[in-house]
Amino acid sequence: MTQLDTVELLRCISAAGGKERTELLKQLSELTQRQIDRTGRGLNLVEADLSNLRLDEVDLRRATLSRAVLHGTQLQRANLDQITMVCPGMERTNLSEATLRSAYVHALAAQTCNFDGADLSDLRDATGTLFHGCSMRGVHLDGGHLAGSSFYQCDLSDSSIRHANLQGSLINECLLDDAEFQGACVDQLTVTKTSLRGTSFERAAGRGLVLQRLTASDNLVLADADLPELRLSDLSGQGWKASGLKAANADLVDVVAPAADLRGAELSGARLLRCSLPGAALAGALLNNGKISGGSLRGADLRGAHGENLHIVEADLTDADLTSFTGRCLTVRDGNLARVNLRFANLYRAMITGDPPRGMSLRGAVLEGATLVQAYIAADLREADLNGANCAYSRFSQSDLSGARLDGTNMYQSTWVKVTLHGASVKDVRAPIFADRCPGLRTSLDKAGGAAADEFRTFLDTFDAALAAGRKGST
Repeated sequence: MTQLDTVELLRCISAAGGKERTELLKQLSELTQRQIDRTGRGLNLVEADLSNLRLDEVDLRRATLSRAVLHGTQLQRANLDQITMVCPGMERTNLSEATLRSAYVHALAAQTCNFDGADLSDLRDATGTLFHGCSMRGVHLDGGHLAGSSFYQCDLSDSSIRHANLQGSLINECLLDDAEFQGACVDQLTVTKTSLRGTSFERAAGRGLVLQRLTASDNLVLADADLPELRLSDLSGQGWKASGLKAANADLVDVVAPAADLRGAELSGARLLRCSLPGAALAGALLNNGKISGGSLRGADLRGAHGENLHIVEADLTDADLTSFTGRCLTVRDGNLARVNLRFANLYRAMITGDPPRGMSLRGAVLEGATLVQAYIAADLREADLNGANCAYSRFSQSDLSGARLDGTNMYQSTWVKVTLHGASVKDVRAPIFADRCPGLRTSLDKAGGAAADEFRTFLDTFDAALAAGRKGST
């Protein structure tokens, strides 16, 4: 049968109805099967004009539709598995619930088409494909090669894009609510002005994924995804699930995600700028060499997290739980760590300072059993609990420790210059401590009593005398 005969048969199917249409559809299916058995390929419809034909439920398996005109063609529930379709004309084409499994699709530009419920899984070489203004609700694009493709103003709600290759693709002004990207390659994928409500990138992988200016992101899932250099910008959403996320050197800017689940996340080298993550779950997370600037982690759970060489600037961590936090060489400046729980934290050589010192709040903080060896702290530590902390060789100059509890704290050779200690509890705190001009210290020692206090007072008398002999100006 020639191509003209095939096109004429399709036109007859389009015009027919009832039993006649059923017989013609059966005839087309038999013709397709004979062609496949004979040549391994389906019908030849290269450059065929099939515009505005009603071809729902047709069997065109393995057909060649390159440069075919499909404007307005109705192909609902059509069987188009393994077709070859290079540069077809597709505007207002209806492919809802059609199957195009393992189709070879190249240079496709689909405009205002309907792919609702269609199965386009395992598309071959669909690189550079453009979907513009298409309805693609519930579409299956699993395992497809869609690198460099573009989706603009499309509705992809409830779609399945599992294990697809989306390297370098663009998704702009789309709906992706409840879409599934599990295991997809999202290297350099950029998603802009799109709704990702309930969207899952679980176990997706790729460097440089960008999610920016999203219209919605509630219940976004990034769990166990491997996304180094992830960039999140101008996002707001609740119920994020990102436990086990691997996003080293990530960049988060103006992100609002209260109670986000980031347990065990790998965020080493990450930058969090003006991010609000109150109540976030970051237990066991890795934040080494990262930076948190501005924003809020109020009430966040950072138990057992690692933040070595982490820099925190002007951020709010009020009431956060950092029990057993590892923060060697941690730097915190002008932040709010009021009532933070740093029990048993390792803050070796940490630098926690404010300018002025009261601009760095640790008021009511719990540092019981913490390691602060060689730490430098100039902060508001009123009512703080340092019971049993190891602060050897530390520096607390200009800090306010009024009402603080330092019972049993190891302050061996710590430096205290202009430290306020009104009402502080210093029971069993032993010299040598290099204290100079510390209001309330002697009164606190008198109240503490005992051999340690007597030894401390004796050391202070000797130290004051040595300083007085050589003092020529203020320190």
